[in-house]
Amino acid sequence: MRFHQCCLFVIGFVLLTAHRLPAPIVEENPTPAPEQMAKPKPKRPVKPKATIGSSESSTKRQVSSPQPKSEAAANRKPFTNPQSQMTANATSAQEGNDPRKAIDGNPQSFWTTPWNLFGPLITLPQSITLNLGGTYDVTQLRYLPRQDIWAAGNIVTYRIYTSTDGTRFTQIAAGSWADDHNEKSVTFTPTRASYIRLEAVGGHEGHAIAAELNVTAIR
Repeated sequence: MRFHQCCLFVIGFVLLTAHRLPAPIVEENPTPAPEQMAKPKPKRPVKPKATIGSSESSTKRQVSSPQPKSEAAANRKPFTNPQSQMTANATSAQEGNDPRKAIDGNPQSFWTTPWNLFGPLITLPQSITLNLGGTYDVTQLRYLPRQDIWAAGNIVTYRIYTSTDGTRFTQIAAGSWADDHNEKSVTFTPTRASYIRLEAVGGHEGHAIAAELNVTAIR
């Protein structure tokens, strides 16, 4: 009986003690205050990559292009090469009508290939060559036929040559002229030359006459 009472007493004591024990402490992670939270680092703005051809990201270099030859030549001034500084020679000449007559400034005198009352004494082509007295960019040759009442000797077909040394000549033009007394001309691309040659390929009655020859150049 006493054993039974003792057991009941112990059990009651244990229950009473357990009821009086404090509740277990549970640790909770405190939520930091908003001002204590770590602020994210601001992102650096990313610059857009330069695009090829963009006027904002690339600087265009302005390079002045060389002036075309045709424009450069157009800006230069033409002039007539003075006859006084030129000399002339020819493949043939009539006595008293030598090549100098073609550059003497007198339209009544002329150079002519040999002829007589029966016709030419030498066949064409024949040529007259001018020494310009310097080296120039020549652009035109002017030809004045004889200025009397006759037409014999008028050059009707021609070839033009130039040279810088008087030995090697290059053809730069060819053509035909009207068989009359008017001054003729042939214009060509500016050509560096110290000599210019007029070759008479065909002439009225088979020979050639030149009353005056003039050369235009640019500078």
